Amino acid sequence: MTMADFDWRATIGAVAPGLANALGGPLAGAAVKIIADKVLGRPDASAQDVEDALSSGTLSGEQIVALRSAEKDFEVEMAKVDQAREAAYIDDTKSARQQTVDLTKSGSGIAFGAPVVSTLIVVGYFFCIYRLFIVQADLPANAFQLLNVMFGALSLAFGQVCNYWLGSSAGSKRSGDAVRKIAEQAQR
Repeated sequence: MTMADFDWRATIGAVAPGLANALGGPLAGAAVKIIADKVLGRPDASAQDVEDALSSGTLSGEQIVALRSAEKDFEVEMAKVDQAREAAYIDDTKSARQQTVDLTKSGSGIAFGAPVVSTLIVVGYFFCIYRLFIVQADLPANAFQLLNVMFGALSLAFGQVCNYWLGSSAGSKRSGDAVRKIAEQAQR
């Protein structure tokens, strides 16, 4: 194998598959920084510096252990990021609902903005269903296309209205999964 054929990412993949996976995505810069820090002791080293070090065969047993440790640290950090994202999503949803409650309590004129918009979306959604699927009248092509576009947009909005008023079971599941993952890591 020539130096040009060497795939340093495959070497990382054999030692720390999670970091190698991150190298192929939007977290590549962070992964290279962690690998450079553990392998070369220089977090500011470039991907080329890492490739040169790995292709020269200078990866020691201590560096392999350090890479595996870095992978675990990386996983913990990613779990924390996931948890923070879920917490922000939940807080955003809670604050939107709370804002509606607070506006109503204060007697604000815009207190019924969310309920009115929600009602319009729900009525429009079911009108589109009625017109597209129940009434079997011929529509001009332009009207049919417009109704289809409205139905698509209102379908998305209908889901958001349901999540706003009823909560999101998907968000709750992700939040629960994130909490379980952190609890499991803490037990190790």
